[in-house]
Amino acid sequence: MKGVVLAAGMGSRLAPITSCVPKPLLPLKGERLIDFVVRYLKEKCEEIFVVGGHLWELMERYLGRKHPDVRLVYADKVLPGNLYTLMRVRHHLEEDFVIANADHLFPKDVWDVFPAPVGGIQLACHRKGTRVFLEDEMKIREEKGFLLFMDKKLSAYDGAYTGLAYVGKDAVKVFWNRAEELTRSLGDLAKVEDLFNSLVREVRPRIVWIDKVPFYEVDTIHDLRRVWHEARARAL
Repeated sequence: MKGVVLAAGMGSRLAPITSCVPKPLLPLKGERLIDFVVRYLKEKCEEIFVVGGHLWELMERYLGRKHPDVRLVYADKVLPGNLYTLMRVRHHLEEDFVIANADHLFPKDVWDVFPAPVGGIQLACHRKGTRVFLEDEMKIREEKGFLLFMDKKLSAYDGAYTGLAYVGKDAVKVFWNRAEELTRSLGDLAKVEDLFNSLVREVRPRIVWIDKVPFYEVDTIHDLRRVWHEARARAL
């Protein structure tokens, strides 16, 4: 299995910090956010790709020194949607792979429950009520264990997507074909979550509940303070 980390964004909600440091390189417990992501992916992935864009040179220098075995791919455009970022590694991902975000942190034991041994496309999610969901989290509706729809603005929902997805070998072809179609139709606004929604009628993404696995997202200063606290408490 291979892994791809989406790390090209501007991190605008953490400005002005991210005007001079890319979000994945923000400090945490004497390391950087990207170190935690790469570390848990290395538990299961034999090859890891990081797609960078914003302040590319800093990311290139850091990964080259700290993780020389990770392959860094350049996203020459930082767009409102992140599907373009994922498409930059399409030709490297022809078998099963996982998609992770550079600002979404998990302990290694996420692999105890994800992905499920069923193939297809799978989304790691937390059930509603498991924890307090933030307003801008990606909410999901599900039916019989499969995705119905996902959107940040859902008022009625069953859970939230944690930003970790799996694409099995059996679903790779339709996944990339649909990604190309969506890129043509939505252009710069196309997001990975739009792709999952568009696949509901073809290869229905399976919802895998990982309720007992902590999940930390870093979008704001408040989020960053939270993960610093969790790190000091050795939760990370």
